[in-house]
Amino acid sequence: MYDQILVATDGSENAADAIDEAVALADATGATLHGIYVIETRTAYDNAIVDPEEVEQALREDGEEALAVLDERAAEAGIEAETAIRKGVPHEEILDYATDRGIDLIVIGATGRSAFKTVLLGSTAERVLRQAAIPVLVVGTEGDEAPDE
Repeated sequence: MYDQILVATDGSENAADAIDEAVALADATGATLHGIYVIETRTAYDNAIVDPEEVEQALREDGEEALAVLDERAAEAGIEAETAIRKGVPHEEILDYATDRGIDLIVIGATGRSAFKTVLLGSTAERVLRQAAIPVLVVGTEGDEAPDE
């Protein structure tokens, strides 16, 4: 059914749920599991207060922690996982990775860490869902609600 499964993580609760789902699917299908964390590059730091290199380093450390969760959960299930940290526009990097690696299924959390959410899906999940040429499984946490306006 699936040979290559990609799970995108940003360290959020929904991403943790997506990791659990991707691990279960990889275990059930014998697929190779891939994990990706994308350091957002669209955020501009145009003042002298915030050092862009420090921000990038902090985000890289967040990515390493998020992918360590994936590695741990995969190892518990006896599955090897390949992980990558990329820089760029999240949905573009996720889709490029999927194309480059011959991914059969993308698993992504419904919403991420961003405070700016669309009504039903996070913007990255929505863009991946709309632009992917392969199946996308969007995972939400039980009891998720749309943000109050």
